[in-house]
Amino acid sequence: MDDVQKLEKQFLEHFQKSSDFSYKEIEIGGELFKAYFFHSLVNLSATMSIMNQFGHSQDNKWKGKFLHGLEGEASAKVSLEKICNAVLQGMLVLFGKEGEVAVIEPKAQDISRPVMTPNSENPLQSAFDAFTEDIEMNIGLLRKKILSDQLVIESRQIGTQSIKKMAIAYMEGVARPEVIESIRKKLDENSGQELATIRDLTRILGHPKFTLTPTYTSSELPGETMQNIQNGKVVILLDQFSFAFAFPAIVTDLWSTSLDTQYPLPFQIFLRMIRGMAMLLAIMLPGLYVVLNSVNPELLRIQLAIAVAENRQGVPYPSLIEALLVMLLLEMIIEATIRLPKNIGPTITMIGGILLGQAIIQAKLVSNLLIIILVASAIANFALTSYMNSVGVRLYKYVVLFASSVFGIWGIEVALIWLTLYFSSLTICSAPYLSFSLKGKTSDE
Repeated sequence: MDDVQKLEKQFLEHFQKSSDFSYKEIEIGGELFKAYFFHSLVNLSATMSIMNQFGHSQDNKWKGKFLHGLEGEASAKVSLEKICNAVLQGMLVLFGKEGEVAVIEPKAQDISRPVMTPNSENPLQSAFDAFTEDIEMNIGLLRKKILSDQLVIESRQIGTQSIKKMAIAYMEGVARPEVIESIRKKLDENSGQELATIRDLTRILGHPKFTLTPTYTSSELPGETMQNIQNGKVVILLDQFSFAFAFPAIVTDLWSTSLDTQYPLPFQIFLRMIRGMAMLLAIMLPGLYVVLNSVNPELLRIQLAIAVAENRQGVPYPSLIEALLVMLLLEMIIEATIRLPKNIGPTITMIGGILLGQAIIQAKLVSNLLIIILVASAIANFALTSYMNSVGVRLYKYVVLFASSVFGIWGIEVALIWLTLYFSSLTICSAPYLSFSLKGKTSDE
């Protein structure tokens, strides 16, 4: 009893600064308990209503149904850390008069949003449900999509100051064993690190801190996540994150999505070819403009070279500075479109882009041809499969731009070769980035 009273006192002191931490004496099945809980997480009245109904009907059998977690341990073994973790996870911690310490899984407060349509992705010929912030609901959505006993879901907790629940999902016999083991090993080694952002997750998994390409793919669509799992990827779900993160990313993620399989094969090939060409145009167009204007204009036919030169007549800057000026302006417009509220963002950025672009051209600060080329590059950039991949391509084109401004047409070739060598050197979760498949033992590197 003395040990339990001491534990109870330490427990109260641990959360005394939290205004939503509550204490109440309750009666269950004729027995009195001291209940400790967060009223922001626990619906006590609904919980007591259910328990009292069960307790009155079946005498003391309610203990075996409701009490769990700590009741099988001796009081001396019940640590402060265990009951603190339990109450933080929305449990109801009970202290009995006879030295009992128990945990009840209560009726939770309704603080999770229901399954809704996706906000950041546009599914075509697919279900319109999307992940929520509740990890259990997200696991249920996956189970509903994948009716297979080969689907393995491993639940874990990570962190010390702020414990984060996570789940690892993969298809046994489809995902590569070395990929699964690599992720497990890193999570075990870094289980004490805090996990608050996706950058923390990639750091825990040992991914490079500086990389020009994303090491994972994310989706809020259960259908897309189902296809990722069936294609051999390992999916990580985090509590309070409405996205699923598939590891590892491979080169085909730049131009293909799992939902492409909804289309007939000719349509699928056509769409992927369009995305591949869009990626090359987004990377090369700004560099080609600089090359054909300043470094190697002799590559153009004489009539076209004269037309380009006349178009730049009166522009006071070299083509590199001119291109950088407009590219940075486009980057700011893109970021403003993303950050501004949805009801005014598109209107402001469209008007600002048109008026500002027209004013720059009339002021002879840039040429009409550059505006055409860079807008085409920006459109091609967003023809790719995800926002993360488009950000990577936005970085690649600066590499190509600076190389071409120094070495001309050879600079473009060297930059593309360097990017290929860089991709070939990447290994993510024990899988080469230039893999074309992650299914089982497929050897395609």
